[in-house]
Amino acid sequence: MNQEISIIQLILNASIIVQIVIGILVFFSIVSWGIIFSKWFFLGKAKYETKSFLRQFKNTNNVSTLYTALSAKEEHHSVAALFYNGINEYNKLNKQGTTNPEVILLNIERTLSSSVESEIDRYENSLSTLATFGSVSPYIGLLGTVWGIMHAFIGLGNMGQATLSTVAPGIAEALVATAMGLFVAIPAYIAYNKFTAEVNSLNNKMNKFGDDFLNLISRKLASNTRDEND
Repeated sequence: MNQEISIIQLILNASIIVQIVIGILVFFSIVSWGIIFSKWFFLGKAKYETKSFLRQFKNTNNVSTLYTALSAKEEHHSVAALFYNGINEYNKLNKQGTTNPEVILLNIERTLSSSVESEIDRYENSLSTLATFGSVSPYIGLLGTVWGIMHAFIGLGNMGQATLSTVAPGIAEALVATAMGLFVAIPAYIAYNKFTAEVNSLNNKMNKFGDDFLNLISRKLASNTRDEND
């Protein structure tokens, strides 16, 4: 009578090294999916807030009103963070009595660059972990497979006679490690590439907004200079 072999049975009957390898890969999988879900939510929120603020910025006739609305919020992200920090720097320079347009623009540009870097660091957080899991998991699984097959053949050598029923379980338990490595690596790689593309898109939008914001400040400074000359 043939006895069915389940994956759970294969893992439980595997050698301790193969079990350790599978345990590591299960841990990688749990961490990987946790990062995937958190990044999916976080970057989705960032994209929505970016689109929403750009629409507000485009349709507003009063920058001060938009700044006041942002001041009521505790946190600012993406292009909203650039706008808020840029206006803060502009107001700070005004209070200090700085009137040189070049100095004002240079300080605001530095503030915007720092804000972009800060936002990108937040967006890229944990993505390197996904890349690492995607890279090393197949090799860890392969290590378990090689060890499992080696262990199976050593056992067969001691038995003296090999049949399909005696070979199959050992080979199968070894291949489970490879399958587990791919199960971890494939989603991690796909998610890493997807999230990296989204971060690059947000980076491009923030840099473009930064240029538009600097042009806005430049026009305002030029207008103030003309008013003073008149």
